[in-house]
Amino acid sequence: MEYNNDNYQENNIGEVVEKRPTGLTVLCILTFIGSGVMLFSYFVSYALYNTIPNTMLMLAESMGGTIGKIYEDAADIFINTPKSSFLLMTLPSLFSIVGAAIMLNMRKLGFHLYVVGQILVVGFPVLLLKSEFSIGGLFFAFLFIALYAIFFKKMK
Repeated sequence: MEYNNDNYQENNIGEVVEKRPTGLTVLCILTFIGSGVMLFSYFVSYALYNTIPNTMLMLAESMGGTIGKIYEDAADIFINTPKSSFLLMTLPSLFSIVGAAIMLNMRKLGFHLYVVGQILVVGFPVLLLKSEFSIGGLFFAFLFIALYAIFFKKMK
């Protein structure tokens, strides 16, 4: 049986399935990149916990002025953050990556995991790292959730 509609394709066992929208694929790739970078950076922060503050202080000393003060403040925040917090900060990125991977297979479960990940992305830094609430982070979380929601009805 052959379908002429561009929204459907035949899989390897002869079933007719709906094609994954290109927009969904692009969103998933962007999620893999963004969440992958965050996952990597928090994991490196955890792994190099004792080295990073000293490096920041050395940079602060060599830069001096306003930029040096920024590095000093960052080193102070880093030192006062428990090491385990950086490991916990990898969880939102993992939820987002796993959710996007499941959405690539057109499953609604992936959307739900992604939403949980984005809620954690917005909330964890405030709770664990004692950082200020990020309006920009909230904006992008809602933007991507809204864009993924466009494709929700097409998922199983």
